[in-house]
Amino acid sequence: MLIDAHIHVALNPLYNRQTWEAADREKKVVWLREILQQYKRRKIYILRDGGDRIFASKLAREVAKEEGMIYKSPIYALYKKGHYGSFLGKSIEGLEDFKKAFKLLLEHQPDHLKIILTGMVNFQKYGDVGETAFTLEMLKYMVEAAKDHNLPVMVHANGPGGVRKAIKAGAHTIEHGYLMSEAEVYAMAEKDIVWIPTLAPLGNILKANEDRFKQEREVIQKVYDGQLENIKKAIEIGTKVALGSDAGSYSVHHGSGLLDEIEHFQAIGIEEKEAEKIAFENGLKALNINRDILEKEVLLNL
Repeated sequence: MLIDAHIHVALNPLYNRQTWEAADREKKVVWLREILQQYKRRKIYILRDGGDRIFASKLAREVAKEEGMIYKSPIYALYKKGHYGSFLGKSIEGLEDFKKAFKLLLEHQPDHLKIILTGMVNFQKYGDVGETAFTLEMLKYMVEAAKDHNLPVMVHANGPGGVRKAIKAGAHTIEHGYLMSEAEVYAMAEKDIVWIPTLAPLGNILKANEDRFKQEREVIQKVYDGQLENIKKAIEIGTKVALGSDAGSYSVHHGSGLLDEIEHFQAIGIEEKEAEKIAFENGLKALNINRDILEKEVLLNL
């Protein structure tokens, strides 16, 4: 059994925001079941979503249960108004805004809180990941609010500053973590934070070698190579690394994306079976799943 610790079911070729909103529930379930079965065919029975603004991951959680799968959803992510993240969730500004937004979010029974702290990796400019959206004080407040409701916190963060801030705030997992320094890798180990490095989005672009990214290839390669070095160091010092494909991203398909991620891990000398073991064991921690309960509720069903 495998765990993909970072996917986006709302991003796929079957539907977009417009067709999703125009469809009835029955059609949505058909789409989601088709996507989930892509995972099951590859023995991936446990998934964690990064959220979306169309409530696709919320419905996917229901359909996954019918399919005998475990699906963790934040429902939608929270991001700072005017910053990156509009297609993943809802914007907030100050603390009072967060309190209102968080109260509404809790009504949907999220499995974790997803916070978008920085932007994406800029393929045109090496080292650029956009601004860090929230202050440390506000980030800490959001993390503590989630913990008060027994919700793990999933933080999208790139660059040394963003990752460092997420670590200091007490994030449960760091998503992506591109362009951070070795110091952050050590800090995650000290704080027992799980890192999901999502190699597939960049690695698959490099592997495909398409003309579309010809001008950006040098930057993408440099960022990717740096990520591989940090993963190697993380495993060496005992930082918990889980595998998340970021399926739904460009060139990362649902189901096969995790197999791509495993293949990219092999680039630093990690055997396939070892990568699968890491994906499962650290994936359980990333998803806040008790292994004993898992064996009773899922393995017996399978």
